[in-house]
Amino acid sequence: MELTQIIEILFGSGVLIPAIWLSLGFVIAWLLLSATLSVPMTQEEIDTLWTFHKQKTKCKSKTCKQIIKKSNIIGFECECGFNHIQKKPLINFG
Repeated sequence: MELTQIIEILFGSGVLIPAIWLSLGFVIAWLLLSATLSVPMTQEEIDTLWTFHKQKTKCKSKTCKQIIKKSNIIGFECECGFNHIQKKPLINFG
């Protein structure tokens, strides 16, 4: 069987078009549900999360560095190499 014959059979059976639309729907849903945006943080939030990181991992670092994007603080980087960037999903259901 040739490829053109297989395509004609698939189109003729009415299975290919719904399968394409279903696949496209899954891709769009995945893109919307997995997309995230960076969220600005306050200095108090950074201090709290960094303290929690130090307690949880027994980190000996003395300071952390802010991660800044477009003049907003979006996270921090510890001297030990740990990074935290605050993100939220593009679509929120609750």
